[in-house]
Amino acid sequence: MFRRRSTRLLGLALALALLSSGTAAAGRPADRGAAAAESRPDPALRALAEKVVAAPNPNPGAFLLARDGTRVRSGAAGVADRSTGTPMRPDLKFRAGSITKTFTATVVLQLVAEHRLRLDDTVDELLPDQVRDDNALSGPPITVRQLLNHTSGLYDYVDGLLPHFRGLDQYWPRDRLIAIGLDEPRYFPTPGTRFRYSNTNYLLLDLIVERVTDRDLRTNLERRVFTPLGLRNTSYPLAKRTIDGPHARGYTDISFLLPDAPDATRFDITGFSPSEAGASGALVTTAADIVRFYRALLQGRLLPPGLLRSMLTDTVPTTGSAPPAVGYGLGVYVYATDCGPAYGHGGTAPGYLTFALNGRDGREQLVAHTNWSPLADTGIDEDFWSAFQRGYCGRA
Repeated sequence: MFRRRSTRLLGLALALALLSSGTAAAGRPADRGAAAAESRPDPALRALAEKVVAAPNPNPGAFLLARDGTRVRSGAAGVADRSTGTPMRPDLKFRAGSITKTFTATVVLQLVAEHRLRLDDTVDELLPDQVRDDNALSGPPITVRQLLNHTSGLYDYVDGLLPHFRGLDQYWPRDRLIAIGLDEPRYFPTPGTRFRYSNTNYLLLDLIVERVTDRDLRTNLERRVFTPLGLRNTSYPLAKRTIDGPHARGYTDISFLLPDAPDATRFDITGFSPSEAGASGALVTTAADIVRFYRALLQGRLLPPGLLRSMLTDTVPTTGSAPPAVGYGLGVYVYATDCGPAYGHGGTAPGYLTFALNGRDGREQLVAHTNWSPLADTGIDEDFWSAFQRGYCGRA
């Protein structure tokens, strides 16, 4: 859910980048050319967004977009770009972080539905070239199901990037990231015994999709999800650091590293390379497209009923995760809210934090976003969580 980047990893990495460049990333205005989401301004949602950006919170901007049946409401506060003062808006693009995992999982489950893959197939069978005596795949076999629900025990490659880091614009080949994850021992030896979130799982799923279909994940996402659902503002960039079209810029706190840097608590990190996240978190999208995706998914337009049921109910307890997450299915979190369980995912990308909550039938939905996230693991953002839970449950 709140998948924080470790202080040791991104903190020192960013310090190296700043010291080598001597300057912070320049802000650019958010273009107003794209059509706004078809939503009605809602004073209650705006009030919640205002609480997220109110001092002493460091968040430059925030918005909430809620859908109940055919009614769509939204509220925004603060700015999308500090250098220009461009107001935050719910129709802007942003980096969605780990919300990408639900998209990746949907493609995997579609291949299961087509009998081209089975949930109990093992990585050893599907990717024999990845198995070596001296890496983490040499132990008990790991299944596709265990990759999807984070019970593989594989080390999270994100925590091992620092020795390989050269700069914010660095392109990270998928195979190199997988190797970082597999070169370290497993968190626990026997897969399927407990939950331990690891981005390495979804890079292996990316490779499996490519091997099974003979097409890369981007092509599969475009053909199977983006185009059929009309997600015109959603893309899966890997090599491109800039975000095309109207977008919110992302900010983070580097004050604990370089306290004398200009705007140290709100450093513009928008240009961080998305290749570092890949299938685990590289998606660029909008709130309206996220809502459309989850509605289609939960209403059975992307998966047959049995596999959709498995995706949502084949869950494991999210031991060690911050509330409100209570369970993880096949690429989907289960959240405990004041108005009952909600399904979806959270996403943290450098400078961005997003949550998508949905009722079981996809009628009640909320996307909450702020263009600030800390590099350090500071725990749950209480003001943000309060805002999007109250927005989802309909309480102002």
